Amino acid sequence: MPTFRTTENGDATLRYLDSGADDAAAPIVFVPGFTCVADDYTEVLPLLGRRTVVVELRGHGASTAPGGAFDSAAIAGDVGAVIDAVTDGPVHLMTFSRGTTYALTWALAHPDRVHSISIGDYTPAEIELSGDVMRGLLDGRWRGTPVGGRVDRAAALATAHAARARSLWEPLAHWQPPMLAVRSPNAPVVDDAAWDRYRQLFPGAALHEFADSPHDIFRPDRGRYPLLVRALADAVDPPQPSPLGADVTSADLTARPQAARRHGA
Repeated sequence: MPTFRTTENGDATLRYLDSGADDAAAPIVFVPGFTCVADDYTEVLPLLGRRTVVVELRGHGASTAPGGAFDSAAIAGDVGAVIDAVTDGPVHLMTFSRGTTYALTWALAHPDRVHSISIGDYTPAEIELSGDVMRGLLDGRWRGTPVGGRVDRAAALATAHAARARSLWEPLAHWQPPMLAVRSPNAPVVDDAAWDRYRQLFPGAALHEFADSPHDIFRPDRGRYPLLVRALADAVDPPQPSPLGADVTSADLTARPQAARRHGA
């Protein structure tokens, strides 16, 4: 059963959700978006087929950093702290939305510990958010619940204040890790120009469009992105033979990626 655990990074106490699966293969570490909490992903963990942890960054859910910094370096350190709590070896990184910035910041500093990178509807960059935009997000809802109950307001505003626009395209392209990128063409986050840039800079990457998804690429099919991540991780780092989980059948593993292709992958 998935278990919530905690670790520390300086003054930050970080909660993460651990699937508790077999440790034989490199685990998947998932860094989700700005309005997400780890609880959102309990149901998708079995689809990933190996030990998977979901990081709650400082200020999100039960993760706290009283008086701490909220710049990208500090938050990337949270990613690293969770990874180090889970393994001293390599990992597969999975991201969604703004979690991409922090996962990639850590990955670019530790390329020897990264077997693959899967990016969910975001660009390799840090994007500045104004206080007004952040307040609008905090006053809204995400997946049916108020964002204010998911993210600490002061931490969110501190994160927006500390953000600095910077590109991670170039160092990631120079590295060329095994990579998957998914985008929704219905959201403004990865526009056509950015998608063309993915094609140009990462000719070996698996690029998929979810034509029926909003920015929340886990809708309407919660399993589509996780199964693509699983396929990449398994291709790079085959897991030890083990029975399929009760929630995943052989038919699921073949039908879901085919459905993704039908929807514009």
